[in-house]
Order: sequence, then structure tokens, then C-alpha cells
Amino acid sequence: MNDIYYFAAYTDSGCLVGCDHEHATVVSATACISCAGGYPIAVDHGVLRALNDAEEAEFQEAMYGSQEVVKRNSREYSLLVRVHWKLLG
Repeated sequence: MNDIYYFAAYTDSGCLVGCDHEHATVVSATACISCAGGYPIAVDHGVLRALNDAEEAEFQEAMYGSQEVVKRNSREYSLLVRVHWKLLG
């Protein structure tokens, strides 16, 4: 039995609020985020803890997709803005 699970959490009026699920994966908890600012929290042997580096990378991938695509699209967008600006100027 795995003693680590995750839940989708957010704050409301200074209180930590979260889903009632015990998600087996960071991706599953991420899919359960229901409002802006939501974030998965790990529960390790009954103790809340921040995501470690590997879990954080998994969260970022689930929320925002591949960093390769983000970087490539950022370059393409930058080029489009420069070309558009030159056409206007």
C-alpha cells in the first residue's frame, strides 16, 4: 500500500480547502483542480508536504504541457510580433 497521495487544494479566506479525494498521482490531483490558484498537495504518511522536484515537474507538464512546445511557441510568437511591428511601423 502506498502511503503517499495527493489532493487538489486552494485557499479561501485564509483556510486551506481541497477536494475530498486521495489521488494516486499528481496528474489525477491536477485534473481535480476546480478554481484559479489551485495546486496539488502531497500527503506523505499522513503529513502534508510540498511537491518534490519530480512531482512539481509532473504538475507543470499536466498544467502547461511540454516545455519544448512552450519554448518553441514563444520563439514563434516573438518572431510574429516583430514582423507585425515592422509592418505597422
